[in-house]
Amino acid sequence: MLQSKRNDGKLVTKDGWLMCPRCGRGKVLRLDPGTRAKDLPVYCKCCRMEAIVNIDECLCLSACAT
Repeated sequence: MLQSKRNDGKLVTKDGWLMCPRCGRGKVLRLDPGTRAKDLPVYCKCCRMEAIVNIDECLCLSACAT
């Protein structure tokens, strides 16, 4: 069963990947410069939890500027 909870904290990116907002270990989504999302459910294989994320332009540009 997937558990869902809205998390309004900052999202962490690493090497163009969105890291799990709950555990911080799992890569949950690859980010390109044009990636945008509102209320996107992402699932982490490490902690086996689902989170709802909002991705705006600022996050994508800083994550992919490497």
